[in-house]
Amino acid sequence: MTENYIQFAGGYQKDNIEEEDIEKAISDIQLMDDEHGAFWVSVITNHENVIEVNKDLSLFVIFDGQQTNYQAKDWNEVTELYKLLLTEKFDEIAERVNRNK
Repeated sequence: MTENYIQFAGGYQKDNIEEEDIEKAISDIQLMDDEHGAFWVSVITNHENVIEVNKDLSLFVIFDGQQTNYQAKDWNEVTELYKLLLTEKFDEIAERVNRNK
């Protein structure tokens, strides 16, 4: 099993997450204040692969130590990107965020 975790700006962390954990985090972030309105998910393979989302839908995508900034169009797109992350489709995510910058 791939190691993964979710962490919130407020400090809460959970290991070995599933899609339901991300869906709950997306629902919760919309209710948070701006200071704590962020969370990130990390999937660890040979490298740590991270997507961080902020309440304003700005994303930081970090694969192989390279960071790409991306502005998502809506929460559905954020959900799709996290689902791809959990299934380790890193190339598909990178292509998508680089194409739509």
